[in-house]
Amino acid sequence: MRRRSLSLPLLAALAFGLACHPSADPQRPDPANTDQVAQAPADPWESVPPPSAATIEAHLSFLAADAQEGRPPGTEADLRVQAHIQAAMEEFGLEPAFGESFLQPLEVVDGVRLRGDAESQLKLGKADDSVPHNIVPFGHDTGDAPVKAKLLYVGQGIPGDKGDGDYAGLDEAIKGSIVVALATTPDDPHLPPSLSRPQSRVIAARDRGALAVILVDPELEVSYPNHGAFSDLQIPVVSVGKTAAPQIFAALQARGGKLPNVGAKSRREAELATPIEPIRLATANVGGLLRGDGSTGKRIVLGAHMDHLGRGTSSSLAPGVDAIHNGADDNASGVATVLALAESLASVPASARPYDVVFYAFAAEEMGLLGSKHLVEQLSDAERGSIAAMINFDMVGRLRDSSVIVSGTGTSEPWPDLLERSRGALTVKASEDGYGASDQTSFYEAGLPVLHFFTGAHDDYHKPSDDIDRVNIPGAAQIGGVALGVVRLLMKEKPTLETVKVARKAPTRGGFRVSLGTIPDYAAQVDGVKLTGVRPEGAAEKAGLQAGDVIIKLADREVHNLDDYMAAFGVLKPDVEIKVVVMRGNDRVELDMTPSAPTRR
Repeated sequence: MRRRSLSLPLLAALAFGLACHPSADPQRPDPANTDQVAQAPADPWESVPPPSAATIEAHLSFLAADAQEGRPPGTEADLRVQAHIQAAMEEFGLEPAFGESFLQPLEVVDGVRLRGDAESQLKLGKADDSVPHNIVPFGHDTGDAPVKAKLLYVGQGIPGDKGDGDYAGLDEAIKGSIVVALATTPDDPHLPPSLSRPQSRVIAARDRGALAVILVDPELEVSYPNHGAFSDLQIPVVSVGKTAAPQIFAALQARGGKLPNVGAKSRREAELATPIEPIRLATANVGGLLRGDGSTGKRIVLGAHMDHLGRGTSSSLAPGVDAIHNGADDNASGVATVLALAESLASVPASARPYDVVFYAFAAEEMGLLGSKHLVEQLSDAERGSIAAMINFDMVGRLRDSSVIVSGTGTSEPWPDLLERSRGALTVKASEDGYGASDQTSFYEAGLPVLHFFTGAHDDYHKPSDDIDRVNIPGAAQIGGVALGVVRLLMKEKPTLETVKVARKAPTRGGFRVSLGTIPDYAAQVDGVKLTGVRPEGAAEKAGLQAGDVIIKLADREVHNLDDYMAAFGVLKPDVEIKVVVMRGNDRVELDMTPSAPTRR
């Protein structure tokens, strides 16, 4: 971590000395010299201070401290983070961005809990005691009637893309059973997630007639942290960790540390009850407004998400580790950089700012861009039309080789030139696409030009090791300087920023066998999958799907949620036409779609 080279007392003494002796500063005009005064720069943009590394360090030190507990939404730590960001915005002279408030409340769902005083149960045979187990956020409320059936072991429970996979020969046995599936990583690293995800394994068992599913991990105590959006898969599910795994295996006739044989059944019935309900949490976006002179009637949005993974969610890449994920790069670095930009831009007189600037810290990005989607959805048509562009900062704390990745350069024609004139000593690795796994996507889907600054992936991503001592603070300040340059040119030249919808061009390999070109709305609470948009020239657009459509059937699979939707990808093939059924308002619409091969970003 970079340290300040001068002490505060020394800085104060230097400032006092310069104030007493104006002639000591060669840049300060001499009032007695009228020629020098006349030549002094009148353009305040020429003297705007660059984003301060010291400001970035100060905010980073707060946001990425252990005291903030990984900044999970809906917690006391979340409230502290919101208050810290609001205080900084007020210090820089910003006004509330949401009427009279700096906060825009929203509700998110994060995992499940037991209803009231109810208890979950997993009992084997005649045992009175419940086997230690965990509830998961993709199960089903059993109500007051537990499921009773014999156990059936199906290995990893992964359906095949050309056959039954692990279920081969078991279709009749599965019906009416409680399926036990091994919750370990598949042996085939190339297996698509549409088949290997735990939710897809549960759906495969459900579709074959299972009554419940037990996911057993003999290596980790908690394979699936109880976090994230609730997905009711219409079948009860629990997970069992390494402590209790031997009890489950013993009931399936396997002892001595051995795994059961695929197809093994228990002699006695087991009993499973999951009286669960989703956990609803209150969080908020934070926003501050820096008013300009009002001459354009437009505003520029600068934003970054403030949340992270707490002590580890299902998105953690350190599975089974119970430790604070400080997210210093992801995304304390982005928020700190946005605040440093607010400080710099607030130093420019309003008369020199033809655009307003709005600074946002988004909530619940890690849960599916929920904060930024909520913000965009709440904009009136007039408010949306007033936004000239959105610039996003996500993971800008690991600058290496003086190279920064900037996405969205194809979303408006002036972007490449503005970046080239602003990049200074940095190399810009440009990507035209405005979509991506961060908050600029919410604005691009709304038809707005976007840029996204990013310094690249690293080994500490979504792990407890993403800590402040690994952040390149001067590098984050440099990136803030590039963004400041872009904003300065927008303010001075006022180029027309018309939105360009970028189509993907290069065919590539990916995690799925097919691409539909759909953009799901992860925050929508509907029966099906709501679309916020479709990609230009993608299969969905060619088939006639539109933003706002709710997919309720893909091929022969009914779709009730995102997990059903993703599981359907396991049976789709490129260039093979399927039927898609959507609800468009109150109308049921059936369309023909031909999935395409996936593409590389």
